[in-house]
Amino acid sequence: MAEALSSAADAAPEPQQTLLHEVVAERTCHIDGDYLAYFAAGGDEMPVGTARRVAAERIEAFREMSGSAKALVHLTAADSTKGDRFLAATVKPYQGQRSSGRRPKNWAALRDYLENSEYVTFERKLWHDREADDGMAVASFQVIDPVIQTVIATKDKDMRMLAGTHIDWTHYTLTEVPKGTYELIGPYDGLVYGTKWFWLQLLQGDTADNIPGLPKLFGKLCGEKGAAKYLDGTTCNEEAFALVAEAYAAHYAATWEDALAEQASLLWLRGDTAARVSDFLRVCPIPAAAAQLQKRIDEQRETLNRIQAMSAVAGS
Repeated sequence: MAEALSSAADAAPEPQQTLLHEVVAERTCHIDGDYLAYFAAGGDEMPVGTARRVAAERIEAFREMSGSAKALVHLTAADSTKGDRFLAATVKPYQGQRSSGRRPKNWAALRDYLENSEYVTFERKLWHDREADDGMAVASFQVIDPVIQTVIATKDKDMRMLAGTHIDWTHYTLTEVPKGTYELIGPYDGLVYGTKWFWLQLLQGDTADNIPGLPKLFGKLCGEKGAAKYLDGTTCNEEAFALVAEAYAAHYAATWEDALAEQASLLWLRGDTAARVSDFLRVCPIPAAAAQLQKRIDEQRETLNRIQAMSAVAGS
């Protein structure tokens, strides 16, 4: 990630959207602070003061260009459980391919600025029980009208499943995704928005987070094109569930529900206030498998807590 972003702040083209929108009093621009820290860090030659200014200006630009009354930066805390996704994942280690050694030089300074600086024009939320994108999901699910109230500013493709007004990271164009949307094709980028994106990821996986999705779709490797073709013509979550369930059953046989629950818990962005593993039940009705998954995670968490307690006693 760091290599791809090492010069992003310097190389990014100027925004194409130049129209300032009238400020909506109840609208908040929710910004992915995890990504912003990488983006604004720039290359190793960038002075840290410049990196901070890039971050501050980008936050304010998102707020102004979206007509938001305020900006809220979401950050995943260093000690975050990330919604217990590390415990849920068994097929592949969650985010197992990532390395902290690849972070850009200014990353730590940017994180400190976003998390702790007192002299800023934005609000912040540091999440300990989930990831930042789950926090932005709360902002989508817990409002009456996300198109009016919630602006989503991120480069993370996962958040395309969320309702709200999505502001493009580079061009600042606005894509409105109403509450309950199954599929909407972005008018500016041609990408899929709405919960269909979640179902597509259940098939094709998410390489950025090392989430495999379905290993094979009826005996064949399933990439983006295969997933899109399989779900082509579906119009709602119920239709998508029927097809995805059939595909998982064909691959996993009797354990398909458990396999689907695991992948759903990794991919679904949790819009509830408790960051429950089972929040995907909103659209994916496999309650027994969700309960079994939660039981397994609770047992693993209890074992880890016991080991940590023993280590603390031994080290004292």
